Amino acid sequence: MKYNRIHIGEIISNRVLELGMSKMKFGQLINIQRQNVVKMVFEKNSLDTDLLIRISEALDFDFFQYYRQKDECNTEYYMTKPEIKGKLILEFGREKKEQVFKFEFGENNIEILNK
Repeated sequence: MKYNRIHIGEIISNRVLELGMSKMKFGQLINIQRQNVVKMVFEKNSLDTDLLIRISEALDFDFFQYYRQKDECNTEYYMTKPEIKGKLILEFGREKKEQVFKFEFGENNIEILNK
């Protein structure tokens, strides 16, 4: 079985930014001093599982999902991604048509919305 390598620290950093949380607040939540957050978390390719549990709890996000093998047809995988945006570009000679679609995943359905 082959696994893709990820940079978990970068993923966590993006989540912290997404939440608008300061490094000081994040550090307090995971019991790491603010000045050590970048070196001990954001720059790391891998983390201790206990630290990753604390981070997952603090940011209300399951970072362990990035280590699970994903079946592209698995509904549970898509439920972790509530929406996916895609762009369709058609070219007819010099004419170019562009359409953006947004796919939203619900409990028992997939809804396609033209944007």
